[in-house]
Amino acid sequence: MLNLEAVLSAMPGAAPVPGLASAWRWSPNPMFTFTAALSTEGRHNLQVNIRGRYDEGLVTALLAHARAHDGTFVGKGRPLVAVGGFQHDGTPFDTVGVAAAEVHGYHATENPELSAVTYAVFPAYASEISGRENEEEAWGRFRKMLQPNKLDRTEVPFVKMRYHNTRTRSMSKGDARGFAPLDTLVRELGLLDGAPGSFVEWENRHGAVRRADSTGTGLTLTHDATQEPVNPGQLEAVARTSVE
Repeated sequence: MLNLEAVLSAMPGAAPVPGLASAWRWSPNPMFTFTAALSTEGRHNLQVNIRGRYDEGLVTALLAHARAHDGTFVGKGRPLVAVGGFQHDGTPFDTVGVAAAEVHGYHATENPELSAVTYAVFPAYASEISGRENEEEAWGRFRKMLQPNKLDRTEVPFVKMRYHNTRTRSMSKGDARGFAPLDTLVRELGLLDGAPGSFVEWENRHGAVRRADSTGTGLTLTHDATQEPVNPGQLEAVARTSVE
């Protein structure tokens, strides 16, 4: 069995993390800072990788929160998890994100055995993770959208959408909803007015689906089997509040 304490403490330049037991910090180069802590049962590695500005207090708090709740994700087979209830002075993050080995790829090349027992821990917002993401979706969110290695990143709400605009000829591919930035959703909703036959359909992290349609007489919004007329300004407000 892998001796995690021996492996992590032997990382080049590794030093204990003040105020957090069984945790070490090291920098492979001036750009990156890695911090790792053993899970409660000591058989898994909880690791925060930061690029650029490093905040020891915030990173320590992230790992402490993840460890205190690691029973909710260690060995549960979920590729991406949100651990809520996080608070730390001076930061807007309200959630700790956790990605499994098949998503993060940490240590995959140099130490596959370590990689297999490592969970990536990162600062997150409640709006960003549903907990229902499959492996492909989790990989895309973690690798391409969330920027989990930055402490100064902005919020990236969970938005899955599909759309078709008859006036701009812009449309999504296929019938399935795909991940998109909130700005894309807002933009496409703003283009519905005056484009009869167009629609925008979107889903939030709770799985709630809304659809806006452009008709010959105006705009309608459908949610929970209820359809009502709306104006363009209302649509943007609905979009932003629906993904909180």
